[in-house]
Amino acid sequence: MNRLCRYILTVCCVLLLAPAAWGGQVVDRVVGVVNGDIITLFELNERVKPILERFRGRELTEADKTAILGLKRKMLDGMINNILIRQEVARLGIDVSDVELENEVDSYKKRAQMTEEDFARQLKLEGLTRDEFKNRLKDDILRHKLLGFMVKRKVAVTKEDVARYYEANSFEFRDDSEVDLSLIICGPETNAAELRERIARGEISFADAADLYTRGPGVGQGGRIGAMAWNDLAGDWHDALAGVGPGEMTQPFVVQGHEALLFVNEAEEGGTTPLEKVESRIYDKLFQERLEQRFQEYIDNLKANALIEIKL
Repeated sequence: MNRLCRYILTVCCVLLLAPAAWGGQVVDRVVGVVNGDIITLFELNERVKPILERFRGRELTEADKTAILGLKRKMLDGMINNILIRQEVARLGIDVSDVELENEVDSYKKRAQMTEEDFARQLKLEGLTRDEFKNRLKDDILRHKLLGFMVKRKVAVTKEDVARYYEANSFEFRDDSEVDLSLIICGPETNAAELRERIARGEISFADAADLYTRGPGVGQGGRIGAMAWNDLAGDWHDALAGVGPGEMTQPFVVQGHEALLFVNEAEEGGTTPLEKVESRIYDKLFQERLEQRFQEYIDNLKANALIEIKL
């Protein structure tokens, strides 16, 4: 049965079953169809449940409702991507064995320095069963296999690319460099990308936005967290600050599970680290960026050629 037939059959089944649900309280319904594979409201709510727990026990404002809907749409888009990936790996004959999956679970616990009891407690905190965690881990493994099979071979980084990056971002490669930063950690009701656009357009200053929206340190001080040694910053902060100079802010990135923005107040450079000492680091960074870009283009192409209906 071809994709179009499967899709039509699925939609017909949904329409036939829908009146029974609509006659009473709607506890579940289809919120997405991807080449005939459905996503239910129950499945979507299970994915966002850990985030929705933050709203428990309080009356939802209109801003809260808008934020929750935005989170659901973002999560639904990710679920659509996962279905497209599963469909593509099935077409290509890519799979993950049970042994491979269990080994990856063990590797995860070792990396996080968790015992089995620690792991069970962490799953409980996140509202996940072990099988649910393994299913999500399987999606990640399949994604990386697909990256290697279809995307990685199309990514190239030359020595000239590395040299250009080194010259354009010399601050990153100076010993004893310091950077004075301000930080906004967004709550679930705040969209970091939209807030960044407002700041960039001059509608609000970074400092005022920090005082209004941040969930992190620096409240009442414009989000300022002070001067920090470059070498003391975490790797994801390094990545976010790459190419960002004084008076500029980063793109949104994730800090402890929350979207965040950094603003560079001042920067003091130290002595330059030779290119040969950081060449491999630059190569890895550029390769990963281009790999993600290629993969997004690949997913966008799958979407463009898929039969997708969103009912959220």
